[in-house]
Amino acid sequence: MFHVKQWEVTMNSSLESYLDKAKSCYELKELERLGLTPEMDQRELILTYICLILKWNDYSNLIPKNEFDNLFLRHFCDSLQPLLLFGFKKNATVLDIGSGGGFPFVPIRIFRPDLSFVVVESNRKKMKFLKEVISVLKFDNINTFNFKVEKMEIPENKFNYVISRGIGSLQKFSQLAKPFLLSDGHMYTFKTKQFTNELDLITSNKEKDGVKISEIAEYDLGNQITGLNLVSLELL
Repeated sequence: MFHVKQWEVTMNSSLESYLDKAKSCYELKELERLGLTPEMDQRELILTYICLILKWNDYSNLIPKNEFDNLFLRHFCDSLQPLLLFGFKKNATVLDIGSGGGFPFVPIRIFRPDLSFVVVESNRKKMKFLKEVISVLKFDNINTFNFKVEKMEIPENKFNYVISRGIGSLQKFSQLAKPFLLSDGHMYTFKTKQFTNELDLITSNKEKDGVKISEIAEYDLGNQITGLNLVSLELL
């Protein structure tokens, strides 16, 4: 647990009632275990973000209530894995498909303010939440799209990276992401339910689908959640 010493979190009055619970969720030791030592302003952003999740969760169904005890580890720390395991170029452009509760783009953006994001979320209530997060945390260089990504016009300037934390199978993610990716870009996504079978399908269909696996990284979270995987894919 993160113990506040003599500093105050600056936030609007609508979030103050959630602050104590947010502090109980925030585990600084888990960030340090990942090799991250957030500055004071980053700590304030993290706590404010957790307050916003607590405020909006009943309305927007951002996180299952049975996962609240592991909110910080399972969701916030897990979302940082693309940054920690594979990395992002400086000033890169990133498309986050199906951001939902702001994962993974919000944790990544807190530690990498140089990145520019387009955030796609088709659920209206979740998009309202995301827009408040962007406003309250004063994030710049972020655009939102409140439709399915299939309806999004492919921009002239494509993205360095396309990310998603849970949008079905690896095949579905890669085919949704592929049209938006620069030729030397990367797609990052997390372990799926049928992970082994889907890896085989990606490999056996790479010529037809035009996508290949470039790297798979296995990781654990806080010595509590084990056997997780992050996949990097690229255009063939």
